[in-house]
Amino acid sequence: MHKYFMIKLLLTLLGATLTIAIQAQSVLEEIRQNITLTSSNYMAYPGPKQKKLTPAPKGMKPFYISHYGRHGSRYHSKPSLYNAPYLTLHHADSLGKLTPLGKEVMMQLERVCKDADNHWGDLTPLGALQQEQIAKRMMERFPEVFRGRANVEARSTGVSRCVLSMEHALLQMTRMNPQLNIYMEATHRDMSFLNQQDKKLFFMKKNQESTDLYNEYVKRYKKSDRLTYSLFNDSAYVHQYVDVADFDMSLMLVTAILPNMELGKQIDLFHLFTPEEAYELWKIGNVYWYIGWGASAVNKGLQPYTQRNLLRKLINDADSCIQQPNTNVQLRFGHETVLLPLVCLLDMNGYGVQLDNLDLLEENGWVNYRIFPMASNVQFIFYRKNPNDRDVLFKVLLNENEATLPLPSEQAPYYKWSDFKNYYLKKLDAYQE
Repeated sequence: MHKYFMIKLLLTLLGATLTIAIQAQSVLEEIRQNITLTSSNYMAYPGPKQKKLTPAPKGMKPFYISHYGRHGSRYHSKPSLYNAPYLTLHHADSLGKLTPLGKEVMMQLERVCKDADNHWGDLTPLGALQQEQIAKRMMERFPEVFRGRANVEARSTGVSRCVLSMEHALLQMTRMNPQLNIYMEATHRDMSFLNQQDKKLFFMKKNQESTDLYNEYVKRYKKSDRLTYSLFNDSAYVHQYVDVADFDMSLMLVTAILPNMELGKQIDLFHLFTPEEAYELWKIGNVYWYIGWGASAVNKGLQPYTQRNLLRKLINDADSCIQQPNTNVQLRFGHETVLLPLVCLLDMNGYGVQLDNLDLLEENGWVNYRIFPMASNVQFIFYRKNPNDRDVLFKVLLNENEATLPLPSEQAPYYKWSDFKNYYLKKLDAYQE
């Protein structure tokens, strides 16, 4: 028996080691196959990977959907994010320090700056389309919830890209069922849960320890001479006038946002980077988001609690809708700075992992582009046998793919709503404000 136990333990440890190794390799391999993944939160919504969802247990039917979604694709929020690489190249060009490729990229960046002018943070046509497609798939996947005069309640932050995202989702729903009973609102009254701002936790993520940890990680950035001298023709000039790390990142930020814009159909800058160069820049962004919004040990794992009000609201709203005989849909539209910590607070797919070694993020599956692209969303789908049934089940979708939660289940990905409430209310109650 002892020998059998030791063999089983060794096999388990070996399996865990192999899993970690595969995860570590998979990020760079994924990027080699699709370099746009390095766009992180600027990545255009890829749509669901999971085409067929797990059937519900026998007799269980969907009756309620609770959703939080990020706005669709947008422009950068401020002009400096577009201007920075252009101005660097423009100055070099005035002194004859650009290669032919550098001149070409400078002219392309000038077009991008002009196209984006006064569109700071605006929803793009692609962003509108993403929301319509998500709404369409929601109705196609769960038609029982949208029949007849089903109730659809939608709420948004007051930011125009969020309001328009909400409107485009509802527009698609009314195309598919004009009888829907729709209510929508965008008011400051809802900001306490749609976009909660916690000053205490905000200053914690900006404290000296967090800042030093991030800056030390950034210092390890591997600059690429190949990239630099494909654009600049004078190493002495670069050494004196160009902060290569800052320039590389600023160029990547424009590269990443371009596919969200109509101009992105004409200009693609990803060819400037090798997958390995883009990966090095992505790692910095991954660490940035983990320290600031994830359960980073340097912040005592507390940053996800910025969304404690939203989680309580989700629970209370669900309890209310469960009591009703009719079907209901509740849509909420906001930002990735809400969705990311919510996902971490739920520990969905293990994203609530608390680490003090930033080099272990990928090994533990904490990969930002899998969480919060443009139009990213969380959907709770609730099931019951009939309106009198209180043994409610649910499953949760992250970006329309079935996700896991740290709850026991004999019917995964389906969980008992009572288990969810007990677990997460205890977790929220244990938080000391």
